[in-house]
Amino acid sequence: MNIVIIGAGNVGYLLAQILSKQHSVTVVERDKKRFDYVINSLNVGGINANGASPRILNQLLNEKTDLLMAVTESDEANIFACMTAKRLQPNVTTLARMRDRDYTFGDQLENYLSVDCIISPEYIVASKMKEIAMMDNAIDFEDIETVGLSLAKFRVGPDNRHGIQGIALKHLPLPKKCKIIMIHRMSQKGMESIVPTDDDYFIVGDEAVVIGDRESLREFDRFLSPHKKHRDILMIGGSILAEYLLEMLSEEKVSVRLIEKDEGRCQELSKMFDDAIIINDNGTDPLVLRSQDAKNTDVLVCTTNNEDGNLLSCLVGKHLGVSKTVTVYTKGDYRDIFRMAGIDAAIGYYGVVANEAIRQTVPEYEVLMTMESTTEEFIGLTVGPRCRLKDKMLIEANLPERTNVALIITGTDIIIPGPEAVIKEGDTLLVYADKMDIHALEKLFGTTIPITP
Repeated sequence: MNIVIIGAGNVGYLLAQILSKQHSVTVVERDKKRFDYVINSLNVGGINANGASPRILNQLLNEKTDLLMAVTESDEANIFACMTAKRLQPNVTTLARMRDRDYTFGDQLENYLSVDCIISPEYIVASKMKEIAMMDNAIDFEDIETVGLSLAKFRVGPDNRHGIQGIALKHLPLPKKCKIIMIHRMSQKGMESIVPTDDDYFIVGDEAVVIGDRESLREFDRFLSPHKKHRDILMIGGSILAEYLLEMLSEEKVSVRLIEKDEGRCQELSKMFDDAIIINDNGTDPLVLRSQDAKNTDVLVCTTNNEDGNLLSCLVGKHLGVSKTVTVYTKGDYRDIFRMAGIDAAIGYYGVVANEAIRQTVPEYEVLMTMESTTEEFIGLTVGPRCRLKDKMLIEANLPERTNVALIITGTDIIIPGPEAVIKEGDTLLVYADKMDIHALEKLFGTTIPITP
């Protein structure tokens, strides 16, 4: 594909980094210092200019341009760039990054403003946060829209409901409509990945990756531990992300309090959300969190735009005894910092962007995504004439050790495969695999698989 990316900030840079491995990419960035950095560090073409300028777009776009991605910090500039691109080249697919809730409401952009696809990282992060917050044991969550299912990662805690430690999976009353596709276990060698069989078992500290619909995943969460019918959520930070999350939580049976230190922002949020308690104070102050009874709070969710503040609030919350902490980060270095600090769930803002972008640019795959804090990807692979697995049973497939076929899509049917399932040409296999095994899968399927950083 020939792709033009408008804006080379953190989002644009990540998109260019991923997509340039498989496609021809041209980056447009008006800031000279940022432009030089991108051109010198990535294998991309580039123009140091205003990407929303009709003159620049007229120079860039032609009948061979497949996709224009406008991902600057300005919603208005992104919309204008997409509208102009459609005027100049009606067949080009346009994608705009949107932050403001007013622009992401309903289908008005697609219908009226000539934008084919919207990526709202704040909306996506908020959706993940909501699902993680609503389950006691979930630490990661991803929707798989193409098949109407979701992936979630659960941590097995010491207070598990059924005393499941050491009991073979085949003897556990697991929910029927979901499947455990991977177990992560810490050992002396580090984190191990186990493709589970009926004879495998859980131990405390395991992280289980499970696929199913949203209700079956919540049922799996209830299987792991008792579940409260009504939840109490304490949020720190009144960002745009917080707006999306407050709106989503209003549909659930939860009590929500939000602490924001800016008085004007508190007034804005109070007008928007009648069913949430908005508190004007400092969410990193231990005295404030103690006064808000953090000890008895089910979930502490940090939604500020500052990683240091989010980390401090989570650590204070953990010290006070909050049951679960959820936060967001934009700098890659913080992923390991949050994990080492014992934060339960940390969502990478730009990893979300990467997943969404790849879904738009690799249509031959049903799905491709990276889960948080792992080196694994969830990939949809179609069985073509060059695939070495064609007409073989799954048990004969000789897949890499850290690879598991979660689902097989045959026409309109979605099958949770057993070991004797036969792989046919035209099937799509949804595969959970370690990045280290991607090369082996490429050989098996006779195709090229993109990899996220």
